[in-house]
Amino acid sequence: MMFYRSITKVLLGALLVMTGVAVQAQTTATETVSKTPEAFPVGLGPEGVATDGSSVFVANQFSNTVTKLNASDGAVVGTYTVGHRPVALAFDGAFVWVANYLSNNVMKLDPAGGAVIGTYAVGDGPGGLLVSNGNVWVANRNAGTVTKLRAADGMTLGTYEVGERPISMATDGEHIYVTNNNSDTVTKLRESNGVLVATFPVGDGPFGIAFNGGSLWVANFGSSNVMKLSVTGVLSGTYKAGDGPLAAVCSDGVVYVVNNGGDSVTKLSATDGTNLGSISVGRSPIGIAVSGSSVWVTNSGSNTVTKR
Repeated sequence: MMFYRSITKVLLGALLVMTGVAVQAQTTATETVSKTPEAFPVGLGPEGVATDGSSVFVANQFSNTVTKLNASDGAVVGTYTVGHRPVALAFDGAFVWVANYLSNNVMKLDPAGGAVIGTYAVGDGPGGLLVSNGNVWVANRNAGTVTKLRAADGMTLGTYEVGERPISMATDGEHIYVTNNNSDTVTKLRESNGVLVATFPVGDGPFGIAFNGGSLWVANFGSSNVMKLSVTGVLSGTYKAGDGPLAAVCSDGVVYVVNNGGDSVTKLSATDGTNLGSISVGRSPIGIAVSGSSVWVTNSGSNTVTKR
């Protein structure tokens, strides 16, 4: 993959076709989204984004801060100092978690005022976060591992080997799925104990992954496409995205895919992969969060977050 292998130098220091499965071409878009997006300034190099519904939190990797905005109007209501090179965020229902890529730790923040509740050591290069069943999973990009922490107190419950350069994670409630950016695979782990269940081949440079209704959606940066897989790894469709697809998230039957090179977000039907149109955002978008009818996207090249 060439994005996160190259963006590491610039920003971070984010097709195998299975036999007997037909690749599905991108269908004609049924919707064109032309509304001018709202863009709000944040810190330098915004990447991760999370929301608790009323507020939006943005990790500014080159400012070493997290910006808090009102979800209603985008007004900045707080800026909190965190570790070195924060790149990922997650909300556990009560607290905001921050992955500090060059500090090799994660922080737990009080969302009300940004107070640091705890700082917990993880593996080398933490860059992905996932909250599930009272635990926080951390993808350690440089270590090729994921760490499982107890959300209540940050206690390390286990560290498990995956593929090379793990980036993003998703869960079906019983398993954790990890994209391995340099291995062109997805690792499936049992959530209860981290035992390896399977490894699935995907496209070139998988980055984002999302789970929706029994299916996994994997954004392959190098292939400029998105794959739909069963939880057993069976490929059911491959769909064209924009230039440099990165993050992926599912909400209300729609798969949103951030196109880093295309300054856009592609919308696909989670049912059959039909292209539902695209959303224009800022320069070099990376992260995405959906809350209700609002789509929030971090624009690393514009130092903004877009609301659509």
